[in-house]
Amino acid sequence: MKRMLYLACIAASACLVGACTKSVERAQRDVQRAHDQAVRDVQNKQEDLRQTQQDSSERVARQERRVEDAARRGNDNIIKQERELEDAKRAEARHETNDTTHHTDTTTNTTTTPAINDRSATNNNRPAHVDVNINRGAGGVSVDVNRTP
Repeated sequence: MKRMLYLACIAASACLVGACTKSVERAQRDVQRAHDQAVRDVQNKQEDLRQTQQDSSERVARQERRVEDAARRGNDNIIKQERELEDAKRAEARHETNDTTHHTDTTTNTTTTPAINDRSATNNNRPAHVDVNINRGAGGVSVDVNRTP
């Protein structure tokens, strides 16, 4: 009888050990699956972040190009206006010269504008300059445009 009891205890212990082993293996598989899923989630988030950064960089680059193009167009317009002003000044000077040569009485001819050679107010050797500062920040991109004559 004692032997039967021992055999029964040994058989029960073997079954219990087998069930525990299966439970432990199942728990290890579950932990491994959870770990693998966490790794995949992190990799997906990193890829999303890289894609977002790339998109942001492309948007900033496009904005910078637009600002630079606008600054270039502004510079071109300023130069064009300066040329037109100089042409108008030359035309006025020619007109005044023609008026003074056609009039015999020069004492009544008074001019309110300075002569073409009197350009102390403007410096035509240096074209106008547009300064563009592009500032990147958390809220996006801000642009400062400063014109120096």
